[in-house]
Amino acid sequence: MEIAVTGVMNGENGTPWWLEELITREQALQALTINCARQMFIEDERGSIKAGKYADFLLVNKDVLTCPATEIHEAKPAATYFEGKKVFSM
Repeated sequence: MEIAVTGVMNGENGTPWWLEELITREQALQALTINCARQMFIEDERGSIKAGKYADFLLVNKDVLTCPATEIHEAKPAATYFEGKKVFSM
């Protein structure tokens, strides 16, 4: 997500890649969730939080939509839910 937003891979000092192709955090989140489900033709079941869908989601310890863009990579898993059940937590 950070690379899509900043164009720079963490740990590399350099000019961002393809500035004209950078996307917003919201666009990156959609690309990694509902758009992936659409590519697999399972968007009616997964890819977003909605009544009737499987509750598959990851909670992280940082708000990746508001933290500094160069800190998105620091977000660590806090809990993982699969089909509505917690399968991992710190």
